[in-house]
Amino acid sequence: MHFHLTEVSTNTKTGPIPVATISNESCPTSCPLLGAGCYAEHGPLRIHWDAVTKRQKGMEFEEFTKRVRKLPRHGLWRYGQAGDLPGKGDTIDPEQLIELARANQNRPVIVFTHKPPTENNLGALREAAALGFMVNLSADNMAEADEFSDLGESVVVVLPLEYARKTRGKEWDETISAYRERTKSLPKATPKHRRIAVCPATYTDTRCSECRICSNHQRNGVIVGFPVHGTKKLRIKTG
Repeated sequence: MHFHLTEVSTNTKTGPIPVATISNESCPTSCPLLGAGCYAEHGPLRIHWDAVTKRQKGMEFEEFTKRVRKLPRHGLWRYGQAGDLPGKGDTIDPEQLIELARANQNRPVIVFTHKPPTENNLGALREAAALGFMVNLSADNMAEADEFSDLGESVVVVLPLEYARKTRGKEWDETISAYRERTKSLPKATPKHRRIAVCPATYTDTRCSECRICSNHQRNGVIVGFPVHGTKKLRIKTG
C-alpha cells in the first residue's frame, strides 16, 4: 500500500486540515460502493487517488507514520479521504493499524472504515481505540447501523438521497427552511431507536474542521448519517 498526506487540504467540506489518501488496494472488496458510486472514484479526487495507487505520489507506511507524528499536537486531521485502513481488501493489518495509532498520539482524527467487523478486525479496532485512535464503522443502511452499534462501536451510515439538501453545481438550490420542511417527516432514528444526526456539512456551510462530531466518540450512541453523494449518487442503493 501507498500513503499520501496533504498537510493543508483545500477540500471545502473538510476545511484546511491535514488529509490522508491511501492506495485503493486498501479498500474492502465487500464494500457495496466499490465501482458502484463511491464518491472517490470520480472527479479530481480520483485523479489524485490514482496517482497515489500508482506510486506517483506519496510514501511508504514507515515514512507516513513519521509524518503523522509531526502533525500539530492537538490538531484535527482526516485519515482516508480515499482508501481505507491498512491491510489489503477486507482484512485490517493489525500491526500497521497499531503503529498508526501510536504515531497519532491521541490526536483528534476522523476515520471511517468499510472493512467488515470480523472478529480479527474488531480486535484490531479495539486495540487501536485503547490507544486513542477511534474508527467509525461505516454502515450501508439503518438496519446495518444497528447491527454495528450492537457491537459497541461508533457508527456512521449512508442515507438515501432524500436526506440531502438540493444543490445546483456547488451552490445550494434549496433554502434551509425548505430543506427542513421537506425532510422533517423522514426517519430520524434506526429501527432500534438510535438517533440519526445528518452530517451538517451536507446541508449547511459547516466544515469538518468546525463540526468535529465524527472525531467525537462520546456521542451517546448517536449515529452520524451521510446522504449519498458524488457524481454517481443516483446509482447507490441504501436499502
